[in-house]
Amino acid sequence: MSISDVMGPIMIGPSSSHTAGAVRIGLYARRIYDMDFKNVEIHLYNSFAVTGKGHGTDKAIVGGLLGMKMDDDRIVNSFKIAEKKGLEFKFFYHTDSEKHPNLAKIIFADKEPYSVSGVSVGGGKINIIEINGNNVEFSGRHEYLLFSYKDVPGMVGRIGTILGNERINIAYLQISRDAGKETTFALFKLDSHSPDEILKKLRGTENIYKVTRIEKLNID
Repeated sequence: MSISDVMGPIMIGPSSSHTAGAVRIGLYARRIYDMDFKNVEIHLYNSFAVTGKGHGTDKAIVGGLLGMKMDDDRIVNSFKIAEKKGLEFKFFYHTDSEKHPNLAKIIFADKEPYSVSGVSVGGGKINIIEINGNNVEFSGRHEYLLFSYKDVPGMVGRIGTILGNERINIAYLQISRDAGKETTFALFKLDSHSPDEILKKLRGTENIYKVTRIEKLNID
């Protein structure tokens, strides 16, 4: 148990789950999408939908999308800041007993829609549970690499060799294939940091379309 589990995180807003967690969901969504964006849809579910406005969940998520962390005092003005930056956002509110009580789904809508869903689990902690239709589960306590690559034999081995040669251990691997597009989505959970030169090598590897590094957030 960490000190934040006892005292709670340092944050702007009244609720660690509805405010601090919401900031982190927005911030993680921004990092996962990893492209410029000007148009987002934000879907809030259940408790997030019912009490979100009172707890500042809406402003918190927009703040995270703007790159703010949970102790940033600009979060209370995130709507105005987003407007000045040309970010258009629209909220949708849902009740669904089959979904987590503190669920937010963010859809980046500039080009082909791209979604990231996260849940707030208390104490400012979150889990990302979906990336563009792929079911995932990670909390931000490790570093991750997201891959999009051509669905051909040997790609996992090729990526693993590049990481292994740099003594970067793969703690967990999740793969989802889209047979129609012949594209694979892969999530690599790492035990250590993957430096820029390794990303450059991975991005230059044949049949790899995109590599996104998601560095761990300071959760505790």
